[in-house]
Amino acid sequence: MPEVSHDTTARESGLRLRAAIRALLSPGIWLLLCVQLALIITMHWSMPANASPLSAPVIFLIATVLMLFYYLQAGAFQALTQSRETLTVVEVVRAGRAVFAAFVWLALKAGLLLAAVMNVLIVVAMLVTGQDIKALMNALAPFFSPVVGILTFVFVYWLPFVFVRREFHLLPSLKAALQIAWDRRSDSAFLAVLVLVPSLVSGWLPSDTPLLVDLLISVVSGIMGWIAYIYCIEVLREQPPQVGSTNSPDLQH
Repeated sequence: MPEVSHDTTARESGLRLRAAIRALLSPGIWLLLCVQLALIITMHWSMPANASPLSAPVIFLIATVLMLFYYLQAGAFQALTQSRETLTVVEVVRAGRAVFAAFVWLALKAGLLLAAVMNVLIVVAMLVTGQDIKALMNALAPFFSPVVGILTFVFVYWLPFVFVRREFHLLPSLKAALQIAWDRRSDSAFLAVLVLVPSLVSGWLPSDTPLLVDLLISVVSGIMGWIAYIYCIEVLREQPPQVGSTNSPDLQH
């Protein structure tokens, strides 16, 4: 019916607008983006021109900034599930304490799974093409950023689902995220623009792009990514959890 279609369109427009406003006006999100920039700068200036290994202080500095980034990211996701207002720095810092350990463990498991899949694909590609690993990696390097963007788009509901439903088990949360993305494929154009476009632009940039340009693109892609995540969180909060889901009482609304 036309009325239902109009109401659905208006609701979608409202969700998208609120997501953009919350991301742009949240000091907690901008703090996270600043730490992300600090991580990029730290890694850029710490990488030696030759093949010598990094010193212990440099490794410690990178690890510290990375852990801070993960802590604030976990806090931002957690805080977004607890209110519909803009996020303050205090809210993000406080929220991170409850989920930091579970989030890091989930990220480690996801990283190991991705590494295992990539190793299998590389071995298969080497067998099929007959190239050594160095030549193969050089040939695949231009496609790295677009592939990351595609994976992020396909699993865009994953972290929102993890925090809204408090499902920190890797495989069940990945399966649920894929199902949600498939069920909402008719509304995926908005998320595709936010997630895929920055990755494609980054992939097209030459390797000698100035650091300032990289930082600017990182900020733009970061804020677009958070708009997408906030939108996904709002979508999930409007949906009742499935029967038998493992929701934590502190995330019931």
